[in-house]
Amino acid sequence: MWWEALLWSLLAGVVGTLIGALIPVTVHGRGEKILSALMAFTAGFMAALVFLDVMPESLESTGRIWVTLIVTLVGAGIVFLAGVLLDKKAGEHKHTDAEELPDLHSSEGKRELYVGFSLVTALVLHNIPEGMMIGSLSASGSAWLAALLIALHNIPEGIAMCAAFCKAGVKRWLSVLIAASTGLAAVAGALIGFFVSNISGMLTGICLALSAGAMLYIIFDDMLAEAYARTKCKKVAALAILGIIAGALILWLAE
Repeated sequence: MWWEALLWSLLAGVVGTLIGALIPVTVHGRGEKILSALMAFTAGFMAALVFLDVMPESLESTGRIWVTLIVTLVGAGIVFLAGVLLDKKAGEHKHTDAEELPDLHSSEGKRELYVGFSLVTALVLHNIPEGMMIGSLSASGSAWLAALLIALHNIPEGIAMCAAFCKAGVKRWLSVLIAASTGLAAVAGALIGFFVSNISGMLTGICLALSAGAMLYIIFDDMLAEAYARTKCKKVAALAILGIIAGALILWLAE
């Protein structure tokens, strides 16, 4: 049902980001390690979901492996190109912002405001394919799991956005509101994915493959890279592998 896609996308996009924005952003020491561990484990879990559920669903719907693989590459390419354009405008690498999260009381004015809106743009671009995945999976019963994992992924993103806006002097309640509002893109993506996928099986498979490619790029370029940037710890790889195993186990139990 379309309302299920709407409900799960609200959980993934709005609630997940809102929780992150509400968490006290003055994290130091162990707080960074917890965030890093959360992102690494979730990245592995989401990779298992993509490879063991989303892509097989896409293949079953399209009936042609070359369609699934090509569209998956297209999905990854779209997010890659969007990231390249965003990085050119931002003028600095996105992961450097994570290292500055704890210092919320220093004000760097326009620069921090620009960083905040760059993060808003990036998260909106990420939330659309994530929402499409939820909408496309709503008929198979796996949407709740995808929504939960995406919500966990959005918690650190919410922290980063709220921190940047607070540094720029924006009021805390407005910073939280801006961060949470980016999750509405996931709702739009979920509705698109749901209604398009109901037109035909081929379109269902294409939507799933597009979202799979986008999510794979986000997992490897964003989540794992940022998890390592926060702590420079090799445990990130081990936690990602544990996430993959846990994801495979839960998907098996859910069958």
